[in-house]
Amino acid sequence: MNMAYRSSHSTQDEFAAHLRQQLVDVLLQSGAIRSPVLEQAFLSVPREAFVPCFYEQETTSRTMAWKLVSAHEMRREDYLAAVYRNASLVTKIDERRWPVSSSSLPSIMATMLEALDMQPGQRVLEIGTGSGYNAALLATLTGTPEQVVTIERDAPLAAQARHVLEQVLGPGVTVVVGDGVVGWQPSAPYDRIIATASAATLPMAWVEQLHSGGRLVMDLQGSLASSFLVVEKTAESVSGHFLAEPLHFMPLETEAISLPQANIASLLQQACQMTFVLENDDVFPDALFDPAFRWFLQWRLPDCQISKRKHVQRGTASEIHTILVVEPKSKALVRLQKQQEEATWRGEVYGSALFWQELQQAYEAFHVVGEPHQQRYQLVVEQEGTFLVIGSLKLPLTRT
Repeated sequence: MNMAYRSSHSTQDEFAAHLRQQLVDVLLQSGAIRSPVLEQAFLSVPREAFVPCFYEQETTSRTMAWKLVSAHEMRREDYLAAVYRNASLVTKIDERRWPVSSSSLPSIMATMLEALDMQPGQRVLEIGTGSGYNAALLATLTGTPEQVVTIERDAPLAAQARHVLEQVLGPGVTVVVGDGVVGWQPSAPYDRIIATASAATLPMAWVEQLHSGGRLVMDLQGSLASSFLVVEKTAESVSGHFLAEPLHFMPLETEAISLPQANIASLLQQACQMTFVLENDDVFPDALFDPAFRWFLQWRLPDCQISKRKHVQRGTASEIHTILVVEPKSKALVRLQKQQEEATWRGEVYGSALFWQELQQAYEAFHVVGEPHQQRYQLVVEQEGTFLVIGSLKLPLTRT
């Protein structure tokens, strides 16, 4: 089957082809694209077909409101230039005006597809259809659209993607409406699985539906940090390693995986269990914003959340800096504060005095194993559960 875009208007559009080439040149120069087959896929699939409109924030607006940018409301050349940037394009916002779907950053898409290492004729499952652009790239790489299954929770998004995929590629790609966490058993096993939405664990359904000898790529995103996970399955084991390239995806929408939410005002109404003052050479609070420690901490103390803010103290011009560390399940909170002119941080612990000790112990454990970055961790799937392994430590992931 001819995998080129079938619309004669677009195939003859030299400007769009020129912009695709420019984007591919950028991806080649950055190293995101390394293989000729992926280069040809990006050159042949028209992003504009899958993104007829998108949202961008008005930088001149105080509220950074989202405004719709539509191909029907601007010069075609200007719209194409906007679509062929190496940029993530928000394609849907919800009633709260929050982004809920996007066409991902092309350099990230290319990096994931290179890691996926699709071979001709392989069957692939995509978790998170979105616009359908990535599914079209997968169909081009496998050479047979019938080998591509893509699952999307949002029914209108799935319907739109299915329609455009048929326009661009013809029939073949299977677009399923459902919860991506459970995969799609009817077409399993898959040689490759790719998740284009972040998840806080490796769902067992994906592992079970992956063929022996298969590969899975995803963004493993905890409460504080994310990392690029590549999983390999053999007849004897399932294991994974992490790549250095950062990934940034919207979270997978599912009831099976949820991050507990904390009501800060309610937590602060609890009795203060203890107070303390940090020495000037203490690792806290700086450690709380060290990417390597945040990655470790979110698995050592699952669902731990960190935020910071500042405000001007009433009746003075003094600015107060506040850092909040929350463990929603136990309703524990540590509040660190200091005034702008001070060098010393003061701490208060609410809910459970043990929480501050647990934070300190977590850093000590992190230090003992060498303060590792994500690439030094291994993921293992065992009968007892799924774990991140670093040194002698095994940090459990939630099993779904």
